[in-house]
Amino acid sequence: MALALEAPARGGRQLRPALVPGLFFAFVLVLVVLRLGRVVELFYPMGAVLVGLLCYRRSPAQYVSFMCWLYFLSPEVRRLADYFNSAYNPISPIQMAPVLVAVLSGLTVLTHYRVVATRRAFPSLLLVLALTYALVVGCIRNSIPSALFSFGYAIIPIFVGFHILATWKHYPAYARTLVSTFSWGMFVIGVYGVVQYVLMPPWDAMWMLRSGIGSVGEPFPFSFRVFSTLNSPGPLATVLMGGLLFMLAGRGKVVWVGAVSGFVVLLLTAVRSAWGGLIVGGLYALACIDGRTRSRVILAILVVAALSVPMFALDEFAKPVLDRLQSVSSIQNDRSFLVRMQFYESFLAVATGDIAGQGMGSVGIGTKLDSATSQLGKFGVFDSGLMEIPYVMGWPGTLLYLTGLLWMIGRAMKRGLALKSSRLLAAAVGTSIALVSMLVFSNTLNAFDGILFQIGVTLPVIGHRYARMLAATGGPAP
Repeated sequence: MALALEAPARGGRQLRPALVPGLFFAFVLVLVVLRLGRVVELFYPMGAVLVGLLCYRRSPAQYVSFMCWLYFLSPEVRRLADYFNSAYNPISPIQMAPVLVAVLSGLTVLTHYRVVATRRAFPSLLLVLALTYALVVGCIRNSIPSALFSFGYAIIPIFVGFHILATWKHYPAYARTLVSTFSWGMFVIGVYGVVQYVLMPPWDAMWMLRSGIGSVGEPFPFSFRVFSTLNSPGPLATVLMGGLLFMLAGRGKVVWVGAVSGFVVLLLTAVRSAWGGLIVGGLYALACIDGRTRSRVILAILVVAALSVPMFALDEFAKPVLDRLQSVSSIQNDRSFLVRMQFYESFLAVATGDIAGQGMGSVGIGTKLDSATSQLGKFGVFDSGLMEIPYVMGWPGTLLYLTGLLWMIGRAMKRGLALKSSRLLAAAVGTSIALVSMLVFSNTLNAFDGILFQIGVTLPVIGHRYARMLAATGGPAP
């Protein structure tokens, strides 16, 4: 079955993928340089929602692209606003912009409510039922604010996935726009990450000192784990992992620069789970594409690796990466590995022993809302997605959630294999499988990690459906 991955007919007006976010961020940058930090804090979330609504109405794909850019750049905008305003704000409204724009995807449930009752939306419905069960339990066992916060944190990615699923006729726009978004996104994040590591801009140094993330190193050049435009190395590594996989479908100079700088920065984050995820996702993608395409992709990977070598000829780049790699080779002596294994051994009975579950608000950031001092609760930092699911959802919720999750992954694999000439679909499924493999270390199904997962498992579904429509109508082959 052939699949047209190109842009749709040129008759309608199309927004360039980087135009709307580019103009928005350019205006915000002007406000920052003018030292109007407080104005930025008010304008940024409100302006983002307005631009998000504009993109949502004009193009479903452009809306998803803008949402991704907000997740990519909002933490850096927050740091710039604080620095040029000469005041650190521990609770910045700027950080809410990506979430507010992502919530708009919930409107698609209302505008495409008939899709909710279809077979293709059934796995998403299972996930929602599982989260709703955990919400009810959380409201009883924890507090209503903490349960609602955690519920929203978990359900937003499902809304985004449903938005893409319901607007499947826009698949060519999704294919073009998402590849462009991740290509330019990795270019910006990767290049800035290298600059940050070499120079340590003062606004990033201020963030490290005032936010208390000293665990990533010292605020001096070559003395920290890179976090680029994100809040910390962990989220950055996951974004880079997914972005690099999606760039397997990209072309052009931007892709090469973004791939090389993104790969270098991913290594400098020293996040081993993302390194492993990239290998797992990349191997799956290579196994699923046809032989001719596979040869080209392998050659491109080798070229990227070769172009990255000169940077690691410098001790400042090579030493932290080699030290981290050495810890992998002697994993039995690695402290973090031993702590994690002890956690699994001691907590497995706790996570699976409570049939009803602890409910939403029992782990993660939501525990702050369950505390009079706004401090993280006992399980505010939870280093295992595999344990978190049964601990929070209990047996009924876990059964529903895992059924929906496995259904999504299996369906995406099947649809992707039916279109073996598509590098994009292979990379999309590879990204989702990589994120699932990383559940051993953290919950990669919430926040932007979860959005990446939903994009990965939904693109093959709408791509296959679009290909069937073309075949039925005698549409042009690619």
